[in-house]
Amino acid sequence: MQQITLTKKTIDHSDTGRFSFSFFCDRCGKEWVSQEKEFSQGGFTVVESDEALKLLWAHEHRTAFDEASLDARMQFNRCPKCDRWVCDNCFCIERKTGGLCVDCC
Repeated sequence: MQQITLTKKTIDHSDTGRFSFSFFCDRCGKEWVSQEKEFSQGGFTVVESDEALKLLWAHEHRTAFDEASLDARMQFNRCPKCDRWVCDNCFCIERKTGGLCVDCC
């Protein structure tokens, strides 16, 4: 199942032992990398089945991605006019609109 990303470009750096994601400004491409999160294996020291391990990994990956997306919302601003998520450098605050990306100002 493909997850909906906050920014148009997102890279998944996750592997079998950790989860990490990069989100990029929709305007300039500035990268923000989420904090790494370890795969807990559900707290088990030994998992009996490969299928169970895959299911645990998928669940924790989905959760880690959702948490990283929430954190990314604090790093980017959504332009209400063009709907892009941009970094602070690509966002201008205005009294009338509350703020727009620099292309829409």
